[in-house]
Amino acid sequence: MKLNHLDLQVEDVQSTVLFFERYFGFALISSRASPAIAFLNGEDGFVLVLQKKKSDEVYPSDFHFGFLVGDVATVERLHRELRDGNEAVSDVQVNGRGTMIYCRHAGFLVEVSCRKQH
Repeated sequence: MKLNHLDLQVEDVQSTVLFFERYFGFALISSRASPAIAFLNGEDGFVLVLQKKKSDEVYPSDFHFGFLVGDVATVERLHRELRDGNEAVSDVQVNGRGTMIYCRHAGFLVEVSCRKQH
């Protein structure tokens, strides 16, 4: 079984599209003009769907999804890019699981991590 897509409810579809294009390499495969919905392809074929929120509900504070990268240098590079882009990004964290950062955007957290190298 393979996870096919994730559907996120966001306030501003097109600004969230730009976020995922700029920092995470997603490619928009639907209309850039739509304020209601967008479909993006990840480099591995994963589809991210962004839809305009229809209610005032918010994601739980710990709700997040993560990207796994191959090395610490990539985590550090994304940390710099997010910080330089004025995104709300955590400090680089190192623990028993590896090296990671968290970025809050559009009401949810995105984790970028590299597993601990043995």
